[in-house]
Amino acid sequence: MDDLDRNEARARQRKQRWAVGLCLLGLAGAGLALSERWVDDTTAGVIAGMGFGLFGLGALIAWMQRPGEVDNRRGPGAKSERMQAQRSMLLWILPIVTVVFLFEGTRAMLSIHRGEGEMFDYLRAGVPVLYAWVAAAVAMGWDVNSRRYRKYLEDELTQALRARAVVWAFVVVMVGATLALGLGLWRPELGVMAIPFALAAAGATAALRFAWLDREAGRDG
Repeated sequence: MDDLDRNEARARQRKQRWAVGLCLLGLAGAGLALSERWVDDTTAGVIAGMGFGLFGLGALIAWMQRPGEVDNRRGPGAKSERMQAQRSMLLWILPIVTVVFLFEGTRAMLSIHRGEGEMFDYLRAGVPVLYAWVAAAVAMGWDVNSRRYRKYLEDELTQALRARAVVWAFVVVMVGATLALGLGLWRPELGVMAIPFALAAAGATAALRFAWLDREAGRDG
């Protein structure tokens, strides 16, 4: 094992330790929220949801940083294959996380429309939209990791798959925005609440479509 391999192995081990810590923190927060009576049910649900979200994120990072057969291979394509596999897994997970926080975001928007919303509710309402943007950014190659390791993650096949995924996402966001407009003309509060669903659906479509096409391309290859 050369110095580069040892450095990558140590970096992976550090990330795994941080991921395990994130899982434990998420479980501790969720367990505390569900077992104690010092918070109301709504706040407990929010904290529990965030805790489970942290646990899922930590589990994802730990899985992505696990030692695999690709790490033992040599050649210029080994790291590229590993990083593309990590990107694909992230694209599968992000829509699931978006749906989890979309549930909490909807509850927050209901509180806001009833006039009972606080600053924390506005933050909760924006979280699923943020994750929708993250999913779309990873699919488009705009995230920090994709930009930093572009030489490993970008090729002609990736660009072709991305273009096909974006077309589907564009159709979804157009349909979602049209439906939100129709609901807004009927009942304005429903139109506003439909917007995060449209954005989340578009982001999830871009991520899942890209991941699926990448999977099919790998199977054909």
